[in-house]
This record gives sequence, C-alpha cells and structure tokens, in this order.
Amino acid sequence: MNKKIISVLFLLVLIAGLVFLMRSYRSSPEAEEAAVKTAVITLVENFGNALKNVSLLSPTASEDIEKNYKDFLDPDLLEAWESDPSQALGRITSSPWPERIEIGEISRFDSEAYDISGKIIEMTSTGMSGSRAVQINVAKFGNRWLITGIYVFPYQVDDSWKEYEGNGISFEYPETLGAEYISETEWPPTVEIRSGDDNKCWEGITVSSAYPIYFREVMDKTIYCIDVSEEGAAGSVYKSYTYISPRRGRLVALSFVLRYPNCLNYPEDQARTCAQEREFFDLDALVNNIFQTIKFESASNTLADQIARCLVSSSSEGQEKCDELLKQITDFDSCVMAGFPVTKSDSLTQCQVGGKIFTEGENSSWEEVVSAINNCEAATVVPSWRLLVTVILKNDRQLIAVEPERDDILDVTAAAEAKCGPIEIIPLPSD
Repeated sequence: MNKKIISVLFLLVLIAGLVFLMRSYRSSPEAEEAAVKTAVITLVENFGNALKNVSLLSPTASEDIEKNYKDFLDPDLLEAWESDPSQALGRITSSPWPERIEIGEISRFDSEAYDISGKIIEMTSTGMSGSRAVQINVAKFGNRWLITGIYVFPYQVDDSWKEYEGNGISFEYPETLGAEYISETEWPPTVEIRSGDDNKCWEGITVSSAYPIYFREVMDKTIYCIDVSEEGAAGSVYKSYTYISPRRGRLVALSFVLRYPNCLNYPEDQARTCAQEREFFDLDALVNNIFQTIKFESASNTLADQIARCLVSSSSEGQEKCDELLKQITDFDSCVMAGFPVTKSDSLTQCQVGGKIFTEGENSSWEEVVSAINNCEAATVVPSWRLLVTVILKNDRQLIAVEPERDDILDVTAAAEAKCGPIEIIPLPSD
C-alpha cells in the first residue's frame, strides 16, 4: 500500500515539474518573441491570401475592402483605402492576380512594431507570372496586431538581377541593361551615402548649357536630383550619371557611366532601330527600381529615423512624440529629407505631411505676402507662370509663397497701390 502511495506521489511531482518547465519555457523572452513573430507572420500571410478577393476597379471596391481587409488593417489605413481604392492593394486585372505574400525578412522596429519585407506573388492560369517587392509595417493595437503601412515597390525583380553588398550598403541591379545600342561602361552602379546638406544640387535647381547639368525629377512620389555630364570619343558619347535621392535623412547618390553610339553611323535600318531604342529606353524608371532596393546601415538617429519609428507606434506616448517631431518639418526640404511623398504638377513640386503641404522654393505663407504688401513693405513683386510668387521687401528680404489662384498677386498689389503708391512689378515669362 505504501509503495502505491509513493508511486502516485512521485508521478504527481513529476507532472508538476513538467508543467512548471513548460510554463517557464513558454514565458521565456525567446518563446514570447517567437510567438509574436508567428502572429505577425500569420497576419501578413492571411492578408496576402485575401488580396485576390478585392477587385479595385469594381463598383463595390470599397465594400469589398471593408469585408476582406478589416481584420488585417488598422482603422486609419482601412478608411483611407475605402475612401480611395486606387491607393489599395488588390486585383486590378483578371489575370495576373495577387496570389499570396511570401515573407523574406522580419525585424522588430520598437517594442510593439515590426517591419516585414517580402514579395507579392502574381499568378495566371498557367502559373506564376512574377512578383513585386513589398514592405509592410505592423503594430500592436490592444491585443491585436494590425498592418499600419504598406509600400509596394514599382517594379518586378526577376532572377536576372544581381545583388551587391559591401561597406554596409546593399542593393540589387540588372547585370545588363538589355539594350542593343546602349552599353554599360561603368556598371554596376556605385552607391555613396552623403549627409543631408552635402549636395549643391539639393540647394536649388541649376540648369546650364555647359556640362554638367543638374535637374530634378519626381518618380513614384520620390524626388531625384540628377547630374549628367558627357564626353565624346570615336563616334560615341559617354554619359556619366549621378542620381541623388533622400533616404532616412541621408542623401543616397547612385553613379554609373553608359555609352551611346552615334545612330547615324549605322546603315539605315539599324540607325532607325538605334534611334527608337534611344527614345523608348526608360533610364529613370530603371534607376528608380534600383533605388528601391538600396539598404544601408545608419549609426545616426536622424529626424527621419525618429519619425519613421513613431509613425508605427500605437501608444499615446508615441503619438505625442510624433506630434513634436513633425513640428520640425517646416519647409519643403525638411519634408523631403524626412521621407514624405513628393508630387509634381505642371506648375509646382510639393511635399505633404498630414494636412500640411510644402512647396519647393517657398519660404513664406500667402498670408505673410499679403500682409507685407498691405503694410507698404513691398518694393518689387515678381509673378511667374507658376503659382509661386516672389515679393522683394524694402529691406531687401524676399518672401516666396504660393498664390491661391493665378494673378491673385496682381490683384493684391493693385489694391495696395492706392495706399502705398506704385509697386514695381517684374513679370517673367517662365521660371
């Protein structure tokens, strides 16, 4: 009898010990981290599986977004997509369609946020047709993990792209341009990380008839400063390119050299093919594609880094910190360097932060300009074909602002002249 009691007691102690060990394991930081990552991965994968259920061109797109995505997206992102389905992910054509999301890397952004990089796999009835790289931000809302931001890179990376890695920098690039009459002279590109104030082109646009030429271009809501110089030799032109764009509070410069033969040196048929290839070869799009793959180590804690972290935080402290950091975005350049989207119309290049819009070249508000003119402080008014106007004050200070409607500056000036006397107006045909 005693032996049976001892055996039962031993078994109970053994079970209690196993339960304790299991609980200890489950509560370990490593186990908790693994469980969280599993939950985040499951969220993203399930969202990827739902993409094909939403037709963005359907009259019921908003309702379909609500039905299929409400369990995956944070309320703000869900509302934005419902309001404008063109910003959302989903099916655009019947084929190919987004089949799933394959996760590549997952990294903790802060205590309650993760960054996930991966690919959206696209399918047709005959199989996989390609993929698009995607970056996804996930944050914790109460007891739920939800997607707070998604960026789909505007290109397809296929198996022919190579990977460069060195000096803390990595990027992907095509081994060749795939062109017949444009060839690589210095390739793959070189990438250099510069400080935010280390580029004269970024200070302002400069276009001259002599080389090099500096100009800006906006592609996929990203602004680029482009430096092009060329040198002729033996029936060909060698062009040196440097594309510069802000990333995480730094300026990333990507440089390379291409050779362009003189198409007129070929027989007629080849010359025509050469000219057509030159016309349709989209170098800007190629460079933009490469730029999206650039990653680099940053030892600094830039304003862009801090804002990126707080934007995915769901805590009230994180939001308060974000509000304070966003107050430091006071003009177009600081908006661009912080990584906010840039848009360009025929007249203006602008960067938007929430409800604020900053215009390139602007240093004052329209209200400040009107006040200065009405207070008889203006000496000269310089309208332009754009909405951006310049007012030179009597103390030589310049106010540059965007007028609400074209020629509003002329109406304000004319009204003030009765009180202030004549104000010089210097119209310019263009900028």
